[in-house]
Amino acid sequence: MNRRRVLGALAASAAAYPFRVSGSQGGALPWSDLEPLPAGTRARYTDLTRITGEVVPNGEFFVLHHGEVPDLGAPPFRLAIGPRGAPPVRTLGLDELAGLPRRESVAAFECCGNGGVGMHGLVGAARWGGVPLAPVIEDLVGPRAREVVFFGADHAEERLRGNRYPSRFARSLPVADALAPEVLLADTMNGEPLPREHGGPLRLIVPGFYGVSQVKWVERIEVWTSRFAGWFQAKDYVTVRGTETPSGILHTASAIGPMRLKSIVTRIEGAAGGDLSIHGLAWNDGASEIAEVGVSLDGNPFEPAELLPAGHRFGFRRFRLDWRSPAPGEHRLVSRARDAGGVQPTEDEASRYKATPWENNGQVVRRIRI
Repeated sequence: MNRRRVLGALAASAAAYPFRVSGSQGGALPWSDLEPLPAGTRARYTDLTRITGEVVPNGEFFVLHHGEVPDLGAPPFRLAIGPRGAPPVRTLGLDELAGLPRRESVAAFECCGNGGVGMHGLVGAARWGGVPLAPVIEDLVGPRAREVVFFGADHAEERLRGNRYPSRFARSLPVADALAPEVLLADTMNGEPLPREHGGPLRLIVPGFYGVSQVKWVERIEVWTSRFAGWFQAKDYVTVRGTETPSGILHTASAIGPMRLKSIVTRIEGAAGGDLSIHGLAWNDGASEIAEVGVSLDGNPFEPAELLPAGHRFGFRRFRLDWRSPAPGEHRLVSRARDAGGVQPTEDEASRYKATPWENNGQVVRRIRI
């Protein structure tokens, strides 16, 4: 399931195909803005109308890969850990990892391309279980250590000045982020062995970060004293934004990391002709609680929605709002979240002077006919 092909196929059809739904909507009223994606799309999208709890079932969680799913059946899997470019200091098999202290946590993450080309279903939340990363690597992190690099088993092609060479998907984290207690080497998902399509037998989980940081099929970890500038770190997955200066617009590039505040209306429940309830999801990087979500109906001022209790720092924050006796016809709904870092921007504000599709957290307009 090649991510770049999917993004390219959808880029030209974002307005026509803003959402993807598969199967039953679980009793929700049908959206009038839902259309099938173009034929040949290989990715799987989370059906947002079906999210009523804290996690998404494994079989409904979105799937999107950079290349083919690797076969790790033989030889037996072992995780190699060491300094940059040197033989590993240690290797750990799955049995050895299973014997280390473990923890579970619920974390949501979003594909950093979610919404940029109309794909708002590239987001999910699950209960991840595994081994905290920090105790596994902390004895290798000396005073000169700068980044921790994670190599997946999936093959990837990198390019530089016309040259093409084989590589592996790899991403890095600054040492401080890698040593955060919530970062896991996960081998379970919602209480089950981590499915192969989700990175099994072992993947990195970095709560609060975009999906590109959640490296699947992790087979090697290196501690670097310099900056890692791999293709998927410093060349492809960068956000280019412009800022106004006295001499004009200045564009700068930054690596993709923590998620930006976002919310979306996901379903409308109730009987046509009567009162309805509006439901939705919000999420951020977990650095602060989501303080408020408002919903605007048909361009009217935002009304504060009810925030359901936040069960998990890095999970979804669900919200709802009663919709009393809506008039028949077409309606426009928009949600807007707020946390300590600010307010979710409009689509125009989020995309202004931005030259890349990543990290789109603009307000999402939904349409439904009553």
